[in-house]
Amino acid sequence: MSGLSIPSRDSPPLPALSRQDVHVWFCPLVRHEKQRAALAALLSRDEQARAARFAFERDRHRFILSHGLLRTILARYVGGAPAQIEFATGAHGKPALTGRSCAGQDIQFSLSHSGEYAVVAVAAGRAVGVDVEVRRQDVDVLNLAQRFFAAGEAHQIIETQGDAQQQLFYRYWTAKEAYLKGRGVGLFLALDQFEILFDDGSPIARVCTRDSGALDTNWQVRSLSLADDISGALAVEGPAWQVRLCDSSTDLFR
Repeated sequence: MSGLSIPSRDSPPLPALSRQDVHVWFCPLVRHEKQRAALAALLSRDEQARAARFAFERDRHRFILSHGLLRTILARYVGGAPAQIEFATGAHGKPALTGRSCAGQDIQFSLSHSGEYAVVAVAAGRAVGVDVEVRRQDVDVLNLAQRFFAAGEAHQIIETQGDAQQQLFYRYWTAKEAYLKGRGVGLFLALDQFEILFDDGSPIARVCTRDSGALDTNWQVRSLSLADDISGALAVEGPAWQVRLCDSSTDLFR
């Protein structure tokens, strides 16, 4: 990683982002440790204050890396400098580009980070949500599923044995979180108010709302294969889209 620098506005452009594309950036944070000071310098005063409030240095560093990378990634799409990116927050906390950083473009994004990983989803003209979770062996997946998930999801997890049970729990968990983040409703919609329906052997899922019992045809969810120890999911608004996976350590820096 030595010799790498934060891309400037003159860096070669990323592959075109059409209305049918969703770019998913996988960011192994450990590979960007040598760039932490440069990434920290990109953060706004508010972001720097948020970073300073972390009690543990490890968590503070992960926040700096993930949010500095988010700014660097978004700047490549909107054509500005990373430090000039401006954000607004929706009613339930969903961030969006605003001000000069929009430049009339309808670039939408979602950020998630867990442990030593961050994931950024970017789309044009459609809302997106992404979630990533490091799988932990000490999590009581049966208890959590029965307390918080829809009955059908909990039943599937109860019926699954061994390591596959934990993997299935996190598959549902990340899919549900991605959907909530994409819609921008946060915890306003409880996890048991909708059900994720995976087709057998497919990473694609549909969403069924409990109140109406009908499918939410405006959204589709897809599980992401990112690394052996993590689970991830992407939720996308609208039909006819395709995913391009990018790696921050190889596709972002020169």
